[in-house]
Amino acid sequence: MEGASIPEVQRFSRKSGTAVWPKSCAAVGMRLFKDSRTLRRSASGVLLPILSLVANARPATLSIQAYCPPREMAFARYVVSQERDPFPKSGPVLTLIEASLPELYKSAALVAVRGPAENARSELQVLQLAGDETVAAEVIDRYFTLRQKLDQLPMASIAVMPANYKFHFGGEVRTGGGAAYIYDVTPKKKRPGLVSGQLWIDAATGRELLLSGHLSDIPATAGLVDVVRETTLMNGSPIARVTHVAFTIPRLGRAELAITEMVSGLDITPLSE
Repeated sequence: MEGASIPEVQRFSRKSGTAVWPKSCAAVGMRLFKDSRTLRRSASGVLLPILSLVANARPATLSIQAYCPPREMAFARYVVSQERDPFPKSGPVLTLIEASLPELYKSAALVAVRGPAENARSELQVLQLAGDETVAAEVIDRYFTLRQKLDQLPMASIAVMPANYKFHFGGEVRTGGGAAYIYDVTPKKKRPGLVSGQLWIDAATGRELLLSGHLSDIPATAGLVDVVRETTLMNGSPIARVTHVAFTIPRLGRAELAITEMVSGLDITPLSE
């Protein structure tokens, strides 16, 4: 893709009505994702000349849609924005974990904080834990085990990307701040950490807004893990994320968790033991 010309991008746009992503503008983003150095070279070698042409062209002679329809441009942006941590450059991130065993009417909650991530696997520092001890030991601990197993998987193997998934465009939906494109996503291979379900991306920025579905083949649980992850954006950047997780625990029944992560400007220090 390095050094691609305008005619090459035009060929991408002619395929925009198909579901074959490698021949669409999404292929641009997929190739950029594979190598950060390629990202820097391709961004200046392909996207910037296109945007420059659009900015300087007369409205009657040139349109951005002639090269890349909005939906495919959003998908390309989504591809290059993939990160394990949605808040890589933020300050402290507050985390509230609310867990329950609904069939037993038991619940517990944990408050923690995570500092600026030096790597994708920064540790949570627990501030407070309250509630039922069984829920804390069986549900919250099991969630941390699940999270640890997923964090150990290579990002490239679990990212919701064309390399790992089949994408089927499902339509457009209005959101509070604009619009979102919906895709049904199906893993190409059966392996831990992949989700079968639905993805929403922001039409303007390509950022993930919602991911829902279920995980399979997770040793920490019995059967499927249901997941709904919703991200809140401000000025195009994530500021909060709420993840709902549900799975079955032998002898205890269905377990449910709501994990709320929010960027904080406060300098928070864990309570001394």
